[in-house]
Amino acid sequence: MGGIKGQRILAVILFLVGIFFLHPGVSPAQQKPQLDLKTTVEKEVKIKKDGKWATERMPVEKAGRGDVLAYTVTYLNTGKTDAVDAQIVNPIPRGVAIIPESPEGKDAEISVSIDGGKSWHKPPVTVQIKKPDGTTVVTPVSADRYTHVRWIIKKPVMSGRSGQVGFRATVK
Repeated sequence: MGGIKGQRILAVILFLVGIFFLHPGVSPAQQKPQLDLKTTVEKEVKIKKDGKWATERMPVEKAGRGDVLAYTVTYLNTGKTDAVDAQIVNPIPRGVAIIPESPEGKDAEISVSIDGGKSWHKPPVTVQIKKPDGTTVVTPVSADRYTHVRWIIKKPVMSGRSGQVGFRATVK
């Protein structure tokens, strides 16, 4: 009887091992986090409310020189796993100049580029300029030179969770 019982146990073990190795499971692509991004642009307008001036955001119908636009990127992790150190890179649209101190995002490390995304700096970006007398002066980089904004979300974005990052820019 011990022989038949041993064969049954061995058959069960082999069956379970076969299920484990032959089961297709979840492909690595299905296990990755996937951030879906949606960008919205709104125009900031000043309105008088209860005798006081306030700034509100409205859908952009028309924008002219000097108008301030607010860009909001909403991200959603549609993947099956947490997104760790997720990066969102947004080029600065043509025709606008970023307001250097404006990029924001909860739990995000924010950096900007002035060279098309080759290097990253904390805003506002400054450069050292050597004067003819040999002294060096640190000066802020013109907002027109900013090319990209990058956010690295430092808190894991769990599957099914979302958040927002954004920046403001002035129409040239």
